[in-house]
Amino acid sequence: MADVPGFTALCACAEDSGNLPLEDDDEDAEEQEDEPREVRPPDRPRKGMVTYSADALLPLKGPVVREGRLLHLCPDDGKSFSQVTLSLYPNGLRIQDVESAAPPISLAWSPFSLVQACRLHSMQADAAQPMMRLFKVSIFHHGLTHFFACQGPKADMERARWVADVSRVLRVLTQSLFPPYSIAVDPVPGASWTVTRLMAGYLMLYDEVGVSLVYGELHAHRDNCSAFAAYEDDCCDVPVVQLDIDVNTLISERVGVDCSCFSLGDHHFSARSCAEKMLWLRAISNVKVKLRHWATNPSRRDLLHYRDSIREQTRTLPRHDPAALDGPLLPRRPGLAMAASERTSESSGLPCGSGAATSGGPPSTDGSAPPTAGPQGPNVAKGATPIMAAAAARLQAMPRWHDVSSDNQGRSGDGPPPPPEVVDTEPPPPPPPLPPLARAAELAPPPVAEPSR
Repeated sequence: MADVPGFTALCACAEDSGNLPLEDDDEDAEEQEDEPREVRPPDRPRKGMVTYSADALLPLKGPVVREGRLLHLCPDDGKSFSQVTLSLYPNGLRIQDVESAAPPISLAWSPFSLVQACRLHSMQADAAQPMMRLFKVSIFHHGLTHFFACQGPKADMERARWVADVSRVLRVLTQSLFPPYSIAVDPVPGASWTVTRLMAGYLMLYDEVGVSLVYGELHAHRDNCSAFAAYEDDCCDVPVVQLDIDVNTLISERVGVDCSCFSLGDHHFSARSCAEKMLWLRAISNVKVKLRHWATNPSRRDLLHYRDSIREQTRTLPRHDPAALDGPLLPRRPGLAMAASERTSESSGLPCGSGAATSGGPPSTDGSAPPTAGPQGPNVAKGATPIMAAAAARLQAMPRWHDVSSDNQGRSGDGPPPPPEVVDTEPPPPPPPLPPLARAAELAPPPVAEPSR
């Protein structure tokens, strides 16, 4: 992914304050800051890492947010559509084939999910089906993707409504897993390892069996390298993940409507909102710009300028009302909170919780057919909790989007659907980094020919 344009104060090195000498009182303050202190308040005992189960086969609960008839791409052959009833729940979806007695497919959400409008495999296929509009729902946490289609003269608007409803359900579920917090830019008093902090905030961390709540922290560059750390909570005294950032570190984001997922190296995170995701990506990209241009180590005044710039951007982030969230919409994983965060990672030597992401990431969603879940029965809504009911009420009260498609051209016509090969609109994976010798050859200046005598 190309570097995201960044802040002016972050991208440009401060010309008037580069490597400024510290005053005597600043040096004394720095010495006092380096003194070891207890960073965790006495009234906040350690509770361990917060982890949630994100199994795709979790039971669906709560009232139905929306239900309707759609065409569904058959996962068995991938070449034909069948008419189904799609039911949208606060914590998942249910697909019931109306033309057969097959058991329904029930899938529970994960924060690592997205919805996106898509098209058929070619312009000719789109022209042959002018009344058909497709969208996909991808739970890429488990490598599951389902394609749906709307038909009729109002297919564009119908697809836009479905995409908006699914994206709002996913946003409410993701935000329910976060505690109340604000993006921080100042170091933690008494924690000398946070003195180079640029920004910090809570993130959801992917693992193969669930998601974990971690407190991410981005550090400024130093000696042509930077670092990203994740802690158990905002006290920053129990590290979970430590990543080195250099010019070759890959940064990418998932393309979807209001999707807040991004990747840093081999680790996958989900922010509380899409706006916070973009702030993280901009800050990390600005650090990479400085590394690419071999910027000198920032002084204390430079760090103040960088933090002021990020603090100014945080004022534009959407505000979240903690009172509107009644609790997490995913179940906690019992018995893993303290024990998981006390395990030690063999690769890094840091305490690593069960939420520590493994390399490789979520499985690919290209052409993968989801497994058929067992039948949930007709009374899946009977287990509704007050949290689920409140979440459904908030979803119904939220404003709807009007259009998300970029190809809203008036088309008419009928006919059987062509083989529905669907173009995946996600960007291709970035190319592998150049080998060290090749990079050295590229960076080396060209040879200078000796003048003839």
